Amino acid sequence: MLSQLFSGIAVLSFVILLLILLLRGLKQPYFIAYIVAGTLLGPQALNIIDHPGVIAEIGEIGIVLLMFSIGREIDIQNLKRNIHKPLLIAFVHLLLSFFFMHTIGSYAGWKMTTTVLMAFIISISSSAIVFQYLARTGEINSRLGVITGGVLLLQDILVIPMMLILNFMSGNHISQIQLIKVCAAGLLMLLFLKRAVGQKPLKLPMSSEIAADHELQVFIGFSLCFGMAWITGALGLSTAFGAFAAGILIGHDKATHWLDKSLMPFRVFFMAFFFVAVGLQLDIKFFSQHTLTILLISIAVLFSNSVINAVLFRVTKNSWRDSIYAGALLSQIGEFSFVLITTASSLGLIGPFMYQITLAVITLTMAFTTIWLMVIQKLIYKINKKGKTGFKCSKKSLS
Repeated sequence: MLSQLFSGIAVLSFVILLLILLLRGLKQPYFIAYIVAGTLLGPQALNIIDHPGVIAEIGEIGIVLLMFSIGREIDIQNLKRNIHKPLLIAFVHLLLSFFFMHTIGSYAGWKMTTTVLMAFIISISSSAIVFQYLARTGEINSRLGVITGGVLLLQDILVIPMMLILNFMSGNHISQIQLIKVCAAGLLMLLFLKRAVGQKPLKLPMSSEIAADHELQVFIGFSLCFGMAWITGALGLSTAFGAFAAGILIGHDKATHWLDKSLMPFRVFFMAFFFVAVGLQLDIKFFSQHTLTILLISIAVLFSNSVINAVLFRVTKNSWRDSIYAGALLSQIGEFSFVLITTASSLGLIGPFMYQITLAVITLTMAFTTIWLMVIQKLIYKINKKGKTGFKCSKKSLS
């Protein structure tokens, strides 16, 4: 007799395939199919998937593989030369997000914990969407591509202290041993990154043997990815951060150039489960009752994030055209915000209403990114084959 998990995965794969074919025709990103599939097959609808916790755990693997791939693709030397701009943009954006949420919170009567949480959530953009877009358009190592990627990486790294702050705000104080572990792990990762950006590139042993053996490359990649993720997770840091460091190590060695193609199916599969887990948590009845509110908040977030990022990119001496385009790229709320809101809910920092409305807004801002980018591309950018600007706008849609 087939297990429920096996049956659920079979039905889930078929439903996702049908939705992807539909979205492909509409030129919409595929992650929408994953979220919709989770919502349709979850306990509130067809109840085919009745173990959301299992799906969520599988989905965490998707985040780890995503950060591993990001580490492989990023040009760390190029990022080193331009790190001051991403630092300025990421930190100032976080501060402006706090003031923006504080103004709203004062009017709405929010607690300070809610204000801080919402500031954290809207200050994080989607690495999954933006890096995928930059990779497909060939802009990931362009001048502004590196700055945009640097902002995303710093935002993802900032999730670590954000998680610690949420624990402190909830009253769940961290023990001295845990604090020492986190500080030690953070120091080790900084030393590793310092070594990674050095002049002498990192290399794996037995490079010639690795280059000729694709199966060996796969398991070396998995061992480093999940091994370093497990170590950083055990030491109190984000598992995603360890996977990112492993990606940097692999990406420096030309012997593993084939690895990215071999791991791509795994990354796509497990990232799909992450978004399916999000769909399983969405309350369909709640969404239908508060559709207008959710829609208005989502549009406000997209617009405010676009404006803030565009101004910050302009301040860092980019052209207005490039700045507006980069602002649109970073306008959505990212996947790590799902992690933050779930953590906050488990710590009792927010109630069911705020949890559901935030979950819905995060989902909609990610879904609207494609439309928003299309508007920017049509109204502001024209294809410039001569490449007079540092950041070319592509007609390719997010898919």
